[in-house]
Amino acid sequence: MAAPSLYVCLIAASLLCACGARNTGAADARAAAVAAANATPPSLTSADVAPEGHIDLVGRAAPNSRVRLATPQGQAQFAAADDNGAWRVILPASTQLRLFGLSMQDADGKRTVQSEGYLAVSPEGDAAQLRSGAGAVVAMRGSTGVRILAVDFDRQGGAVISGQASPGVSIITRVDGVQRGQGPSDAQGRFSMALSEPLARGSHDIEVADGGNQARAAALVSPAAALTQAPFRAERSPTGWRIDWMTPGGGVQSTLMITTSEPST
Repeated sequence: MAAPSLYVCLIAASLLCACGARNTGAADARAAAVAAANATPPSLTSADVAPEGHIDLVGRAAPNSRVRLATPQGQAQFAAADDNGAWRVILPASTQLRLFGLSMQDADGKRTVQSEGYLAVSPEGDAAQLRSGAGAVVAMRGSTGVRILAVDFDRQGGAVISGQASPGVSIITRVDGVQRGQGPSDAQGRFSMALSEPLARGSHDIEVADGGNQARAAALVSPAAALTQAPFRAERSPTGWRIDWMTPGGGVQSTLMITTSEPST
């Protein structure tokens, strides 16, 4: 059999290179998708209000990534994470609670990772990541002892109590004097506990205790009204702020940011 001509060999090589490029491109796309799925989302670590009224937000993200905070209307602010992944955004003063989407884009701009839930920031500098179907993660301010920081509930009364305590202790939660949950705090002292029974409409006395210390807060529970004008509604409550917000699945969840709970004893 005659040897193939140089022209035929070149055509074959070109086809092999094209197939290889397509396979490489597909592999790169798959690798990028896997990396994005496995990347740790950006998060908030602290929030403070300055004497001038602006809010100083500090958080964590992938090193050298670009962090984006965007309002539901599309207004955005950006920050660059440093080599250690720390980022900082200064928000102007406001008289209203604000809600943001938090995301990051890696250094080469090829992938974007969205934070879990939304970031709520009050005029007083209290801030929390609101999480669908779970308890809010409130930025702690370094205080010690047991504290109730948030109560989340849906229209059926399913509720989660979140707060802070000493790291690695067992937390008992009582509602109106009846135990409704028990679980540990994590290595940072945070806890988030789903109640064993729904909260009925009305005012409830919430108590958390770690054995030696306890804290109490009042929670006024009522189903959220329909969100027809915006994806969230925020109003002051006797203990802080109530935020009714639309979850990614289209439901409505209510978060009570507790800023005036009784100190631990």
